[in-house]
Amino acid sequence: MNLQKQTIVVTGGARRLGRAIAFACAGAGANVVITFNTSESAARQTLEDLRAAFPGSRFDALQADLSQSGQVAQLADKVRLNFDPIFGLVNNAAIFRRTPFETLSERDFDDHIAANLKAPFLLCKAFGDIFLANGRGAIVNIADIHGLRPLKNYVPYCVSKAGLIMLTQAMAKALAPGVRVNCICPGTILLPSEAQGEPPNDEDYGDDEDSLIARVPLKRLGTAEEIAATVMFLLAGPQFVSGAVLPVDGAEHLR
Repeated sequence: MNLQKQTIVVTGGARRLGRAIAFACAGAGANVVITFNTSESAARQTLEDLRAAFPGSRFDALQADLSQSGQVAQLADKVRLNFDPIFGLVNNAAIFRRTPFETLSERDFDDHIAANLKAPFLLCKAFGDIFLANGRGAIVNIADIHGLRPLKNYVPYCVSKAGLIMLTQAMAKALAPGVRVNCICPGTILLPSEAQGEPPNDEDYGDDEDSLIARVPLKRLGTAEEIAATVMFLLAGPQFVSGAVLPVDGAEHLR
């Protein structure tokens, strides 16, 4: 798929899924801007690795707290001034914390909504305005199958991802016909310990990797590269796809 000299913004692009998405976009010829909040060291390393692997393209890593409208506006202005024309936005940055009901707090709820729903909204608005002015653009939101099927001990996370799914569908209407907006719902790609620094030792996840695999009809975990390939399909593939909510989960959502 060809994104030659198009600019793609990947939030949370320093690590894990975001890094894989950034490399997939660069491999298709895109200029890529990744964002980070506190992961500056990882972001600088990813930036260095992108520049080494794809010397013909342009890259940058920009810091911002994406839940703050002023910082999102500054980010959009920087990218527009230095990387126009901008074609794509991938809302990947998120937080994922175990929040059992017994200890669930208002702060837990606010943190998840701010990072996982408010931030994508602000970014869709800021970059959506740019895309509308340019006459074209594509947005891909990274949600989660647990925005469709909730987990007991992750209420704020699940609620925030359910909201992101609806935000995708609402924005697909609001930004049409010039801008396409789609959503990917990954299943188990990273082990919970990789995603949040905790062992998968609760009733949601079971005790080990085998218990996670057992609940996936395809009997394996997914990969970051598979999510990145799906992002590429939605950015550079058929241009008649908008408002889609696409599980990439080995059919786990059918449990």
